[in-house]
Amino acid sequence: MSNTTNSFHDKYNPLRRIYALRVFAARYLNFKYNALRGIYALRVFPILFFSFHCAQLEIEKPNFFQFLFLSASPTSVGVVTSDFASGGRFKTFEPNSFTTFPTSIPIHSDAVGRYTNDRVFIVNRLNRDSIQVLNPQIGFITEQEFSVGQGKNPQDISVWNDKYFISLYNSDELAIYSRTNGTKIGGVSFTSLRETFSTSGIPDSSVESSYMIQEGSSLFVLLQRLDRNDVSGYLPPNSDSYLVEIDMDLNSIKAVYTLPYRNPSSKIQKINLFGEPHLVMSCVGRVGFISQIDAGIIAFRLNTRQFHPNRLFAEETAGGDILAFQIKNEELGFAAVLDSGFTKTVQAFRPRTGERIGTLLQIPGNIGISLSGLLLTNEGKLLVGSTDFNRPGIYVYDSNLGNVLLNPVPSSVELTPFDIFQLQNLQ
Repeated sequence: MSNTTNSFHDKYNPLRRIYALRVFAARYLNFKYNALRGIYALRVFPILFFSFHCAQLEIEKPNFFQFLFLSASPTSVGVVTSDFASGGRFKTFEPNSFTTFPTSIPIHSDAVGRYTNDRVFIVNRLNRDSIQVLNPQIGFITEQEFSVGQGKNPQDISVWNDKYFISLYNSDELAIYSRTNGTKIGGVSFTSLRETFSTSGIPDSSVESSYMIQEGSSLFVLLQRLDRNDVSGYLPPNSDSYLVEIDMDLNSIKAVYTLPYRNPSSKIQKINLFGEPHLVMSCVGRVGFISQIDAGIIAFRLNTRQFHPNRLFAEETAGGDILAFQIKNEELGFAAVLDSGFTKTVQAFRPRTGERIGTLLQIPGNIGISLSGLLLTNEGKLLVGSTDFNRPGIYVYDSNLGNVLLNPVPSSVELTPFDIFQLQNLQ
């Protein structure tokens, strides 16, 4: 703690500012070799310093108290933001007051977040390929970061005892890393679960493992199993997708369940439905430029280890691919939908019957705005990330008040929101 305090104090020490400005004036006017310029530099120095100090009053970084204690509130959520180029930021946002806190932690431009074991885990995906661990008790500073191998493209992380389980999109294994020092200590092979078919005749070696969730000592991992060598040049799901159950104590596969629909692309939500716990996920099948109406939101019954016979929300009803969803209860859920014309909508639906009951937001396909990040908080606020480059931010709807929009202008979170998640231990 003392090292952090000293470095923070040194960085924002006013004497260091004055010294820096003197050096700047001297070097810029080259007074070392020109006496008249040297005198001029000394005269303008007070003006420069006054201007600099006034500017600092406007953009002053949070003091150490703010850094430690104003990073979030009990109802805050975590937001992964990005400029989709050079980098991103981890932010915290309070949806009841529309407050974005001073927290601004540098992360990768392509990342997702998860909160578990009292830590924020930033999964820095392709081209950074690392796990970044943030400590919310001391301003969400990065307390650990380790690589999972160049090009592996991590997708999710789960913590069990002294182990990190990490799903890798460009691999045929579930990687296991030491929680203590971030070194690889093993893995669970998915080699036997590779696709055996490709339209090109050459199946690829990756299983596209993605999101995961814990249930007791079991870890459930989604395998998309896309055809990377398809003759179309796209990545269609020409083979069945799997839900794999892992024994986290034994580091081995317990069971493999074939999904009734292909290409699961959403996070997994664990929720009680119809009187028993379910794992709920959205499958998109063929999506994007090869989009078809061929999938939807499905539920896996944990008590029987079987899929519910009916989709909770079908693509036929939604009118497109369901990219993300959040379910409040059997009577109300929300889905982010992309249709074949690239129109984006946020729809309300009834999981018990599968019917569509309303549209909260609609963005035409010819407008360069996308939806990224969907979260229903424990207080009933629905957060929708908008990637409008002119005014990016988060829309807040209240599901307790008829899904009313609370902020017609999206609340800014510094950059474009990409992922939104609860700052609570959900697993």
